[in-house]
Amino acid sequence: MKTLYQLLLDRWNQNCDTVLVTIVEGNGSIPRTTGAYMAADQTGRIYGTIGGGNLEYQAVKKAMTIAGKDAHFVEDFDLGTGENGGLGMVCGGKVKVLFYSVKSQDTKIASFLKEALKMEEEKKSYWLLLPFSKGYPKIESHLEEGRGHCRILEKYENDETQKIYAEEFNFDGKVYIFGGGHLAQELVPVLSHLGFWCMVMDDREEYTAPNLFLGVQETKTVDFTLLSDILEVKKEDYLVVVTRGHRCDADVERFALRTPASYIGVVGSKRKTQYVREKLLAEGFTNEELDRVHAPIGIDIASETPAEIAISIAAQLIQIRAEKAGVRRKK
Repeated sequence: MKTLYQLLLDRWNQNCDTVLVTIVEGNGSIPRTTGAYMAADQTGRIYGTIGGGNLEYQAVKKAMTIAGKDAHFVEDFDLGTGENGGLGMVCGGKVKVLFYSVKSQDTKIASFLKEALKMEEEKKSYWLLLPFSKGYPKIESHLEEGRGHCRILEKYENDETQKIYAEEFNFDGKVYIFGGGHLAQELVPVLSHLGFWCMVMDDREEYTAPNLFLGVQETKTVDFTLLSDILEVKKEDYLVVVTRGHRCDADVERFALRTPASYIGVVGSKRKTQYVREKLLAEGFTNEELDRVHAPIGIDIASETPAEIAISIAAQLIQIRAEKAGVRRKK
């Protein structure tokens, strides 16, 4: 979202009108789920996608006609084969698409975009509220109404009730990465781009220089045997262990298993991870406790290079985050 907000703000500063196109509801088989965003102007699509095909083609055509106008509305699209007025697509589902005109002369829009960017840059959780008709987008720190990651609400404002699309962007879970070597240097930019807050720790000062990790929030030189004295891990957090050897791994795992972290992952060969497991079992940790550890870390994609392993780890964290948020997974 940070890239989208920045693009919209840059275009506002350049006096360019844009239309924000959002899928706010979907039923049945659809190419993109609720919360897919796209930006378009008088020339066509300029960023993002709501799924391609005829749906996106028709949505772009609509957006091109309202750029620069005071227009905010929702339109229904039938993704059927066309027999009942559908778009001639084989998906068969139905979607509601919100079109919101971002006018270049509107200072309230600029204020909203700056606030949204600030939340993204500081990795603070927030709700994005997009009105179906009148009004302006808003950022809220929390919502009381209803449940779910994305939903449609009814708000009573200015003596009338109108529908609003609400989507949560959650940065509550922090990623603590233990070890600042090549793998961490590949991993942090990927996770940061995906919206994860990242901190890197190493016991070697030369491996905690912030310039090594594009997008990192914090780095720290630490003694891995004293982590409990310097770090408070919460249930929402992710612990990624990518140290330089089994001794450091054992020190970090020993600490990690005493935290409520929702995710603990350790890089390494099966032989190394098994060695550390047996060592910790001998120290009194149970098999049930050690089963919390994802080892080897990441989704199995036959990765070998640091860059490939970083992608496999990022994919696993995306999966865990989605499960925590209750996001529906396509079958």
